Amino acid sequence: MKRFLLLALTLSATQVFAQITFDPNLVDNMQQTANAANTVTTGDFDGDGDIDFVGGSFQSDYFSLYINDGAGNFTRNTIDNGSTADGARFAKAFDLDEDGDLDVLATSSTADLYLWYENDGSGLFSIHVIDDSAFSVEAYGIDAADFNNDGTMDIVGGANQGDALVIYANDGNENFTLHSVLSVGDNRTDGVRVVKAVDLDQDSDTDIVVAAFTGDTFSWYENDGNGIFTPHTIDDTADANGATAIEAADLDGDGDIDLAAGSNNANHFLWYENDGNENFTSHIIDNTSSYSLGPRGLALVDLEQDGDMDIVTATISGDAFAWYENDGSGIFSGAVISNDPTYSNGAFAITTGDIDGDLVDDIVGAANISDAFSWFKTEGIVILAVPSNPLELIEIYPNPVADQLNISLAEGISEISIELYDNLGKLLLGRSFSGDRIHELNTASLRSGVYTLKISTPENTTSRKFIKL
Repeated sequence: MKRFLLLALTLSATQVFAQITFDPNLVDNMQQTANAANTVTTGDFDGDGDIDFVGGSFQSDYFSLYINDGAGNFTRNTIDNGSTADGARFAKAFDLDEDGDLDVLATSSTADLYLWYENDGSGLFSIHVIDDSAFSVEAYGIDAADFNNDGTMDIVGGANQGDALVIYANDGNENFTLHSVLSVGDNRTDGVRVVKAVDLDQDSDTDIVVAAFTGDTFSWYENDGNGIFTPHTIDDTADANGATAIEAADLDGDGDIDLAAGSNNANHFLWYENDGNENFTSHIIDNTSSYSLGPRGLALVDLEQDGDMDIVTATISGDAFAWYENDGSGIFSGAVISNDPTYSNGAFAITTGDIDGDLVDDIVGAANISDAFSWFKTEGIVILAVPSNPLELIEIYPNPVADQLNISLAEGISEISIELYDNLGKLLLGRSFSGDRIHELNTASLRSGVYTLKISTPENTTSRKFIKL
C-alpha cells in the first residue's frame, strides 16, 4: 500500500500536491455481527498503543470491539450480544470512570437502554445499565461531562421515541441517578437523535447541543455551571428538517465554537457561524450533490493537517462517505471518500483515527445497507522540498504518548513558546521554553484523543499533532 507524508509546511522550493484519495479496507460484513451497521467510535481500547474501533449493528444486536494489530488488520471481539444490545444504536469512546482506559457509552434503541461498558484496560468489558425508564424509550444519543461541577462525569441521554433529554448525576462511583429532565414537550427534543457535550459559550462549564429529528430543530442548552440549563434554539427553519447530525468546533478560525450539522429530510449539510455571543448564522455546505442525500453521520477532523477543521460525512440515501475541505474561513469544497456499494450502501456513521500508525487520520465507516464496517486509508499530499522554516525540523516523541511528550529543538533554536489545543480547537495551555535542546511536556492529565501543539518563535510558527493514549 502506497504511503504519503501528509504535512503542512512553509517551503523554499517547489511543492507537488497529489489529490487526497482513500484506499478501502473491509473489516466486517458478516450478517451475524454487522447486519445494519450503524455506529463506530475509535480509540485504543486494549492499551497497546494503536487505534481500535467499536462498532454497533442494529439488526444483529451486537456491540463489537475490532482490535487493530497496528497495521490496520482487525480481530473482532464481542462486547455485548445479549438483551442489552437489542437494537444496538450508538457508541462513543469515553473514560467514564476516569481510570485511564477507554470505556464505551452506548444506547440500545429496541431495548430502550442507556448503557456504559466498563473496560478493564485490556479490552474486556462489563455491562452497566444507566437507565431503562420512560426517558430512554428508543434511546438514541448519549454523551458525558461533569455537568454539575462536582468532579465526576455525568451522563446526558437523548431518546427518539421518548422525546427526552435528561441528565444523570454520578455519585463518584458510577452510580447514576436522575439529575434533571430538560425536555418539556417542545420541538427542541421531539425525536432526539444526537446529544453532544461541549463548552459552546467557552465559559468553562459544559453545555449540550441537540439535533431533534422529528422536531426539525437544532438547539443548545446553556449550563450555568451547576447543572442548571437554559434552552436556546439554533435553527428550526426548513434547513433543519430532519435534524440528524451535529458537531462543534471553530470552523472559521475566529476563536469561537461553531457547529457543523446535517439535516436528513432537507438533504443539507450546513454549518452555523457563531458571532462570539452564541448567535448563529447558517451557511449551506452542500444541498445539491448526491453526497448530501440523507445525511446521517458527520465528524470533524483536520484531515490534511493545515490547521483548520474539515468535515467527513455519511449519507444513507446518497450511499456515500464524503469529505468537505475547509479553506480555513468556513468555505468548504466536497469530494467523495467512497460510493462503492460494498462499503457505503446506506452509509450511516463515520469517524476518524490513525489506523495504520502513520500519523495521518484515516476514515472508519458503518454502512447500514451494505452491512459493513470498513476503514479507508487516507493517502494525501506529497511534498518534494525542504522546509525553509527551521521549526519544521523540531521533533516530538513518543507519539502516541502516555505521560510525557518530549520536544526536541533543531540546531539554532534556543527559545520557543507553545500552545496546546484539543480536537475542538480549545486552548488548554500556553508556556515558554528556553535553554535546553530537549523540553518535556507533562501529558498525564490529558484525556485520550488527538491534540495539536502550536510551536512558535518570533519569526516562525509550526504545528504538530499527537495522540494521547
